[in-house]
Amino acid sequence: MRFKEKVKGDFVLVVVLVIIGAFAVFYNQVVVPRRSPATKVVVEVEGQVVGEFELAEDMAPLRFETKHGFNTIEIKGGQVRVAEADCPDLLCVNTGWRQHKGQVIVCLPHYFIVRIVGDDPSPAELDGFTY
Repeated sequence: MRFKEKVKGDFVLVVVLVIIGAFAVFYNQVVVPRRSPATKVVVEVEGQVVGEFELAEDMAPLRFETKHGFNTIEIKGGQVRVAEADCPDLLCVNTGWRQHKGQVIVCLPHYFIVRIVGDDPSPAELDGFTY
């Protein structure tokens, strides 16, 4: 009898944890991005802004060359991605499309950052990045 009580308690705990996890994913993917729309893409190389682009405007691929290598970004359909790069790990390329305010694509070997920002600054936004 005691064993069944432990199993029931464990089952209830697992169900509660799954519900909390599902709510957290839903909140981060649906509720948070809709607070204020993403409007711009900011490209930084070595901490310096080298370009700002409207997220709503489709653009031909843009190539950014630095002393560390090159990255090519593509803006299409309100999304942005790093389409091509010559870094060794290609994590920036494998990140894929990003569309929500606050999301970033980072290429550490090239000191290259693509940030998605909105028009209205919010105190809840990140105010810096650590390298």
